[in-house]
Amino acid sequence: MSWNNYQEERWAKWDEPAIKAAIAAGGGKYVSNDAKSSAETQASNVDNLISQGAKVLIILAQDGTAIKPSVAKSIQNGVPVIAYDRLIEDPKALYITFDNVLVGKLEAQAVFAAKPKGNYAIIKGNKADANADFLRSGMEQVIGTAVKAGDIKIVGEVYTDNWDPAKAQTNMEQILTQNQNKVDAVLSENDGMAGGVIAALTAQGLAGKVPVSGQDGDKAALNRVALGTQTVDVWKDARLLGKTAGEAAMQLCKNSDPSKVTGTAKFTTPGNNSLSSILLTPNPITTANLNDVLTAGWITKADLCQGVAAGKVTACG
Repeated sequence: MSWNNYQEERWAKWDEPAIKAAIAAGGGKYVSNDAKSSAETQASNVDNLISQGAKVLIILAQDGTAIKPSVAKSIQNGVPVIAYDRLIEDPKALYITFDNVLVGKLEAQAVFAAKPKGNYAIIKGNKADANADFLRSGMEQVIGTAVKAGDIKIVGEVYTDNWDPAKAQTNMEQILTQNQNKVDAVLSENDGMAGGVIAALTAQGLAGKVPVSGQDGDKAALNRVALGTQTVDVWKDARLLGKTAGEAAMQLCKNSDPSKVTGTAKFTTPGNNSLSSILLTPNPITTANLNDVLTAGWITKADLCQGVAAGKVTACG
């Protein structure tokens, strides 16, 4: 397993244990390394894993384009590759992720329901990650018509290096300054960045007044949903993603053809490649269905409801 940046909360907490458990159950051995947000380091990390005798590589790409030569080399050497969570444009790779276009659509639907007109800011993820554009295309399905009609004005739209919350906060501060705080809604592509956005809104007394989206099911973000400062957190149960990837890796040990892995379907990429893929379905969490993450054991009630006034949210009692 080649991690792009193991510092993100979900990788260690949810994804990796599920991958490890599925591999162990299949009689395999798990080995990993961390690129620490460097595409160059990830390329050498992949070589290192192959030299350690890897039979299958699961790659969470830092840069989906920069990693392509390493992926091609791996597959040429008979080591199949799973593009985990993020797209790698190689037709011989197996792509396993949640449906990211749908994630963007669900984020936008919740924000649009709360604020169907007004000034929108869009805080996108890392430009080198195809997910940033998949999410944006899903958002467009919801807001596109209103933008064309003039009901929604996009007053700021920016990519955020490495999906960095601090950079997202700076980007949001700049958008607020440029627009004299006249921002009515924010489409933030993930939870970490939503935290940065909400910090910027809080400083201007706007937190809870401006709807904000996110995704990943981070503990702090789900708490923000309960508190009312984040409108939606599109939850992708990373345990399912990890399990699916671990089981697929064990199948690829026996047969390196990705199309023979259980549950795959063809996926046409933005680069017009046809990849075998498994796209899982996410769940948008709002105050209305916060019980979903509680009953799944994703978060404790104490963490979810920290600071939430009694009687404000059904899930918190």
